[in-house]
Amino acid sequence: MNLLFYLLVFLLVLIVSSTTNKLLPFLPMPLIQILLGIGLGLCLPNNQYHLDTELFLALVIGPLLFREAQEADITSILKHWRIVLFLIFPVIFISALSMGELAHVLWASLPLAACVAVGAALGPTDLVAFASLSQRFSFPKRVSNILKGEGLLNDASGLVAFRMALIAWTTGTFSLTQAGTSLAISIVGGFAVGLITALINRFLHSFLLSVRATDIASELLLELSLPLLTFFIAEEIHVSGIIAVVVAGILKASRFKKINLLEAQVDTVTETVWQTVTFMLNGSVFVILGMELEMIAEPILKSAFYNNVLLLVTIFLLTFLLFAIRFVMIYGFYAFRIKKLHKSLDKYVKDMLLLTFSGVKGTVSIALFF
Repeated sequence: MNLLFYLLVFLLVLIVSSTTNKLLPFLPMPLIQILLGIGLGLCLPNNQYHLDTELFLALVIGPLLFREAQEADITSILKHWRIVLFLIFPVIFISALSMGELAHVLWASLPLAACVAVGAALGPTDLVAFASLSQRFSFPKRVSNILKGEGLLNDASGLVAFRMALIAWTTGTFSLTQAGTSLAISIVGGFAVGLITALINRFLHSFLLSVRATDIASELLLELSLPLLTFFIAEEIHVSGIIAVVVAGILKASRFKKINLLEAQVDTVTETVWQTVTFMLNGSVFVILGMELEMIAEPILKSAFYNNVLLLVTIFLLTFLLFAIRFVMIYGFYAFRIKKLHKSLDKYVKDMLLLTFSGVKGTVSIALFF
């Protein structure tokens, strides 16, 4: 009964956020939902709320990334594969290590590995957050494609960096070879699982059509179950569930299938259903983040053990370092590429700034790591 009550309260919060955004359109929806999440966290008794990370990943993040992958223009994203890979791997890992070192200098009592884990949480650009931001602001097509490509894949590298930092913290040892192998297995395995489940889904779809045993409801359920099944299988064999659902979403996209009358009807219904589901799941991310922030921040701010001034200085310096590293590395990438192509660097400065400051940091990652 408590679970049902909390679910109803949660849905009410989402309705309130939507209504508030309509009445006060100058307030971004994610900000409203985070503030409502903080308020909800204040109302809950201490230690009453617990987030099951695997459930959150499977039921919220998996379907969201699956849908984003379905709607992404993969052909356009692949045109920028060099900078996408650059942002996913070296930028995230260098950011995590640099911010971890700075946090360790400021808070010498904290283990370096724990500080690196914090850096790994702040590094990735979240596609969920960027999707919300792009609804309010218009971005150049190439910048949008780069950020979408980065957001689809970089949580995998961020999670690996976080897990390696935790292993180093708990065991006292770190192996670069082990970290690289773990990342490679996670990515390749996730790709394979996504490919297999998408092919199975397509086979079932074709089989049901061939025996005339399908309808709109069964087609819709078959699609909605795909990200859940894909994520579950990937996590069970310890590979990247995020990569798996992204691959499954790309292969499930309408441009990869033949369109008939039933498919057209299914797409119409699916679009409406996904809009509702996406709003609920998207809102869940930000509301849960607000609740987690309140439950983490409240005891810290009330404790005499922590220096609140140092906390604010730490937040400012880590934020500055995060964006500084990202800008310098993006600038270096563009300078190297443009030198080879013999073009002017000046006309790409706007793109570099947008890629630096429009990559919303850590929304999903922080919720997961909390």
